[in-house]
Amino acid sequence: MNKTVELKIDREDNSLTLQDVIEAIQSIQEANPHLDVFFDGDEYAVCSRPKPDPKISDNK
Repeated sequence: MNKTVELKIDREDNSLTLQDVIEAIQSIQEANPHLDVFFDGDEYAVCSRPKPDPKISDNK
């Protein structure tokens, strides 16, 4: 699944706290309940992707 960068974080910005990042994730999740929202350490960004369809199972 493709991910979308919701909030790019500047590694040099010391004013941003972990609490700020957590609040951004919570805000995006609340506004978009159909998305999985997560922090991507490689991108250094808050990202999202569509939640998997629970009707599709991986029974193999």
